[in-house]
Amino acid sequence: MSLRVETPLFVLGGGSAVVGLDAFYKDGYLYLVDLTHPAVLSGVREPVIDAVVRVLAQSPARFAYASYPSPQLPQNAEVKIGRAPPASTIKGLLRTAYLRLVLERDPGLAGKFINAVRSALQEGSSPKFLASRGEDAVFKRFFDRRRFDIFNLVRVKELRLSTIFKVYKVDVAEGGAVKASFYAVGAAPGSAFEYGVEVSPMVNESGGREWIISEGDLKEALDLFAKEVSEFERQKGRHVPCDRGVRLGFGAGRRWKTVLNFLQRRDPQLYQDIERLMSRRLGRVWDDLTVKTAEGRPVGWVCYEWK
Repeated sequence: MSLRVETPLFVLGGGSAVVGLDAFYKDGYLYLVDLTHPAVLSGVREPVIDAVVRVLAQSPARFAYASYPSPQLPQNAEVKIGRAPPASTIKGLLRTAYLRLVLERDPGLAGKFINAVRSALQEGSSPKFLASRGEDAVFKRFFDRRRFDIFNLVRVKELRLSTIFKVYKVDVAEGGAVKASFYAVGAAPGSAFEYGVEVSPMVNESGGREWIISEGDLKEALDLFAKEVSEFERQKGRHVPCDRGVRLGFGAGRRWKTVLNFLQRRDPQLYQDIERLMSRRLGRVWDDLTVKTAEGRPVGWVCYEWK
C-alpha cells in the first residue's frame, strides 16, 4: 500500500521545541539543537542556560541535529514536532474502514454494534469506551473456546518512508474565521510512504486454517470508507484532492477516525446522544465545523494506491 501526501500532514508525537531555547530560526530554516552539545559547553565559562543559548544562537546550524524549511518564527514560539505515519496509524485506519464494511455487510453485527454502544452510553461509560464496546461486539470472536480479536490477523509494516519535513503555521478555523494558530513540523506534499499489509488465516487447535479477513476485504473496506467520508467533505464544500484519498493524523477530523457516518444514518437519536455527551465532556460543541488548515488547505490529505 502506498500513500502520497497532498496537503501538510501532522502525526504529532515527537515532542516540541521552543524558539530561542532548544530551537533557532535563521535564514529560512528552523534548527533543533542539543543544549548539552559538548562543543557548546566547551565554549562557555560555566554551563548556565543563558550562556549556552548565546553560543547556540550565533551558529545554530553547527549544533543542530535536525533542520527544516520554515516561515519566520517569533521568539518563544512552541513548535510541535511531527513524524511520518507509523504502521500503527495505518492499521488503525484499516481497522476503522473494515469495521465500516462489516456494518454494511452484516445487519446482525450492525445491530450488536449499535446495542453495545447504546448500553455503554446508558451505563455512563467514558467516551473512549463507547467505540471499544461497539468494536468488541464486531471484532471479538470465539475460536477453540478462546476469545480473539480478529483484526490481530492483520499486520502492517513500514517499508519505505520518504518524508519531506517542513515547519507550518497551522490555523484552527471555524466558519471561515481563524480561532487559534500554532506551529508544527509536518510532512510536506510530495512525501511518500509505503507499507506492507499482510493477512493471516485463523489456525485452530487441530491445525485447520480459516480465512476470516482477506486482503480483498481490506481494499474494499478502505475504498468504501474513503468514498463515504470524502463525499461528506465535498458536501461541506471542502477540498478533496483525489478519488482514493483519506485524511490522517492531527486535524483529520472525527469522521476519518470513527464510523459516525454509519451511526448518524442508522440511529440518529444515538448519534445525537453521543454528540451531547462529548460536548459536555469537552466543554464545547462537538461537531464538524472546526477545520485545521495549513497554507489554506485542510491538513492530512493523502492519496493511496494498493500494490
